[in-house]
Amino acid sequence: MKNLQLKSLHIYVGISFLVFLVVESLRFFKIPAPDFVFSYVNDFLILPIVGFFCLRFIWWIKKDSQLRLSFFSVLTLVIIYSVYFEVYLPKHSERYTADIWDVFCYAAGGLVFYGLQKLP
Repeated sequence: MKNLQLKSLHIYVGISFLVFLVVESLRFFKIPAPDFVFSYVNDFLILPIVGFFCLRFIWWIKKDSQLRLSFFSVLTLVIIYSVYFEVYLPKHSERYTADIWDVFCYAAGGLVFYGLQKLP
């Protein structure tokens, strides 16, 4: 862990993944929690997790751990998630609902990821 690139991003994503699993476990076992937990927490956490795995994949392909995702790449992830989960899926499945606050959560998570990966 001493020579690990982007240590703070790795720690953040690890904790985010654990929180994600806790929220999904609460949902699976039908354990009550505040509405915002089921509605927005995972939306906030998913972009840093996905961005992290995209970044790791790029490092593996390019064999260069100094590479970072550009702002445009992170913005593209936010747009893809927003359109797919907030525009497309609500029209094709009753399980999904369009919610502008989800888009804000994706964007905030994307900004957190972008900032953490840019730290020295």
